[in-house]
Amino acid sequence: MSYSHLNQPLAAANVHSLVTDILANTICFNEVLNKLNGFYYPFMNHLNTELSYSEPASAFFNSTQAIVGDIYPENVIWDHDKTQRFIDILPCYKNDIENERNAFIYQESQNKNELGCYINNLIGHYSRLLFIRVDLKYAQEMSHLVSIEDFYNHMSKLRGLIGKANDPKIKNCFDDLQGNAWAIEQGGVNGGLHCHLLLMYDGARRQNDWYIAKEVGEKWKMITGGLGEYYSYHDKERKQQYSQYGKLGIGMIHRNNPQEVENAVRSALYLTDPNKHEQHLKLWISGKRTFGHGKFRTENRRGLPPISK
Repeated sequence: MSYSHLNQPLAAANVHSLVTDILANTICFNEVLNKLNGFYYPFMNHLNTELSYSEPASAFFNSTQAIVGDIYPENVIWDHDKTQRFIDILPCYKNDIENERNAFIYQESQNKNELGCYINNLIGHYSRLLFIRVDLKYAQEMSHLVSIEDFYNHMSKLRGLIGKANDPKIKNCFDDLQGNAWAIEQGGVNGGLHCHLLLMYDGARRQNDWYIAKEVGEKWKMITGGLGEYYSYHDKERKQQYSQYGKLGIGMIHRNNPQEVENAVRSALYLTDPNKHEQHLKLWISGKRTFGHGKFRTENRRGLPPISK
């Protein structure tokens, strides 16, 4: 199998998964050997010491370097002996990996509480809100062209547009937006970078959730120069499935309907699920956030007492 197409995020995701599989004893020796020969060079080729890497990816780098030293990555062949030494070294990093996992779970729990308060404040303030859920990602055949720096740049542009919502000088798909939340993640299977986006519009002004979700998705494709794709939760068939089981938490949410409110909060909190630890980024730009939401107390929020200076 050729690994020449691997991009920077996928190369990091592959070695992250390899390390966790070895420590979990869910992979055989020959598969480890084959993956080392497939993953080592792309990872080293994309290595950027200015970026932060997950503990499993860091363990991969440190362990392999202890074995091969200064040999050029393209000249390294992982034979039986080197592979066994690699497997033997990895347990030294088990505590660091577990600590990172626990820290992620704790932080996501904090984010979940914070997001829950924010959502409940908004719902309590408006008689009805239009909840929009869209997943923003990249076309699989184009993902090798996207670096982690590209992803952060695209997210910055998106958040910039959201920040200009309701600006009378700018007409965009975020007009009448009253709340938002976002979480960026990386798939555990294919290493794909993606963003879970939640938007809450004034229900007195906006009603067509399917159309708005499409507008937002098309805006993402424009921001990414055609590299992006999106997944909308607002197709009629999908909404009917959730509604059939009493779990529809998107679309128009009325404050005086407890079931709608409960479903909306549950759907929103998926963005901060502590159980999704395998979805966290395998590499990132230090200091950049992976989760955020708007502010409830703003100068423009009608019906609230003025913010003291």
